[in-house]
Amino acid sequence: MGHERVGALPRSRRWRDVVAAIAPVARGEAGVERLAQDTLRNVRNRYDGIHRDAGVQAAFGFLVSVAAKAPSVDRGGVANVDIRRAENPSVLEIVGRLQTWVRSHAGSPEYAAIAEKAAADAIAAWTRTEARQASLFAVSSRDVAWHRAMTAPAFCEIARAFFAKFTERYLVYFVGREAAAEVRTVEERRALDQAVASHLDLVSRHAFETAKITQSFAAGWYNSHVVRGRPSNRELEAFLGVAFGKLREELLREAAP
Repeated sequence: MGHERVGALPRSRRWRDVVAAIAPVARGEAGVERLAQDTLRNVRNRYDGIHRDAGVQAAFGFLVSVAAKAPSVDRGGVANVDIRRAENPSVLEIVGRLQTWVRSHAGSPEYAAIAEKAAADAIAAWTRTEARQASLFAVSSRDVAWHRAMTAPAFCEIARAFFAKFTERYLVYFVGREAAAEVRTVEERRALDQAVASHLDLVSRHAFETAKITQSFAAGWYNSHVVRGRPSNRELEAFLGVAFGKLREELLREAAP
C-alpha cells in the first residue's frame, strides 16, 4: 500500500511560522516554538490508534462507498450507499446520509464528530471542483461529479481532502487550546480568537500539504480493494492505519529542529 517514503514534502510555510501568525499571545521566539511543538505532539497523539475508532471508520467508509463501482452490499463498516448518475443526489442529500450513517456507528463522540465533518467537507470540496469543470461543458455538475468519483484518481483526491480537513480541525483546536493557556487578559483572549479565525487559510493550506502523503498509496488500495466490491472492515481499518501513520510521520518531521 505504498509504504515507501518519498522524501520531504514541500511546504509553503513551516508550522512554526503558521503558529507565529495565529498566536499573538505567544511570549517571544521560545513561546512560539513551544506552542508549535505542543500542537504537533497533541495531534500526533490523537492519531495513534485513531484508525480503530468506529466513527472514523464509518465516515471514511461512507466516502469509499460513494467512490465504489460495485453494487451496494452489506459489509458492516462500509456504508450501504449506492450513488449513481440516475439518482443525481444533491450535496445536502449525500451529507444527510453521511450523518445518519456515522451517528449510527459512532465510537468516540469526539472522533465521530471530527470525522463526520471532515467527510462532509471532502464531499463539498469534490462537488465544487467538479462543478467548475462541468460548467466549461454546460453539463450538470452533480451528474458529472459522482460519476467521475468512481475512479482511482478521484478517490485519491477525495481521500486527501478527508485527511486534510481532519488534520486541519485538530490543528486549529490544539493551537487554540495551547495558546489559551498563555492568555492573561480579556483583550488577549479576544485577540487570540480573532487571530485564529483570520488565519484559518494558513492552517488549511498546511493541513492540505501534509495530507498529500496519503495520495501515494490511495490509488493502489482503491484498485485492489474497491473496484470489484466494498472492502471489509479489516481492510478499511488497515488503510486508515497506514494513512494516519503517514500523517504522524509528517507531523513528526515537521516538529524536528
